[in-house]
Amino acid sequence: MNAFQLPVLNPPLKGFLRWAYTLSITSAHEETIPWYYSNFIQLSCTKKFLEDGRQYFVDFFRGKPNELNFNNPFLLTCSVNYTILENLAFDAWPKFFADQIRNGYYCVVFLDESRLSPAATYQKEPFPHHLFLYGFDWDESVFYASMFDHTGVYRNLQIPFREFQDAVQSMRQLLKENLTADHHTYFYKYEPHSPYPFDKTAAIDQLRDYLNGETHLNRINYNPDDEEAFGIKVYDYLQMYYDAVENNDSRLGDRNDVRHLHVLWEHKKMMSERIGYLVDEGIIPYDEELVEGYKDVTKRAMKLRDQYIRHEIREDKEVFERLRLRFEQFRDEEPVLLQKLITLLEG
Repeated sequence: MNAFQLPVLNPPLKGFLRWAYTLSITSAHEETIPWYYSNFIQLSCTKKFLEDGRQYFVDFFRGKPNELNFNNPFLLTCSVNYTILENLAFDAWPKFFADQIRNGYYCVVFLDESRLSPAATYQKEPFPHHLFLYGFDWDESVFYASMFDHTGVYRNLQIPFREFQDAVQSMRQLLKENLTADHHTYFYKYEPHSPYPFDKTAAIDQLRDYLNGETHLNRINYNPDDEEAFGIKVYDYLQMYYDAVENNDSRLGDRNDVRHLHVLWEHKKMMSERIGYLVDEGIIPYDEELVEGYKDVTKRAMKLRDQYIRHEIREDKEVFERLRLRFEQFRDEEPVLLQKLITLLEG
């Protein structure tokens, strides 16, 4: 068998690759859907990005470690670093990963993405990143991979073996010169889980955490400190971030303005889809205020993201006033809607 592909689905969340990669595997299996809708409720963001110059991040939060590290119940996970792979001959890398794929393992390889021609960073500064491999064609000497391309679109494409090897070799050199840390290469095999019905308790706990601006997830292994804000409090730091952007604050580190708004929209979309799922499954009764309210929040969040994209193409200073207005609206409206959802779930 000279060509082989493992099943993947267009992932429902793409803001960060840890979600896109793992969910593209599990979303292809219907039995994972109740688990999916029991999760992805909480948000977190960095707080001290102006004080220490770190990049600002806002993202879904499912406790620590992150999703690449053994955090998905449907994925049998193993990981290796470059030290372990050191004795693997350079020419043997394509066959090694093709063999893992043939054995049912999706491969998430840590390499230098600037050596991959579809990447936005191609032939620019080194860019250590994870690449998702789900298939190969040995006759064509290509891997089937998923990644964000040079236009910023997440899609499936082909990576020639020679580019893959160049990216690996470049990463080896970066590590040898201590120019980056090794974030490991991961192997995932889909393992059917015991039945996982929708978990009302987990969902209610996360909803309450969101409303209270705190987290109780995985505290046995992770002690939240002053570095992160959670839930409804994320709006305060989103506003702080875009105020700094508007004022050209020199303390801002690397910027990714649109991604923050994209993740915000994904969160509202996910909440709206979850409510639809709960109604369809008979877990909660239909409530027009809740269903239509979250659909409206989702539409406004998407429009806000799109308006900012247009602002980056052709400057529109009024976009910052719209950001302030929307953040204030969401901060006021979401507690009412989510408290109603909690009440319906509690029955």
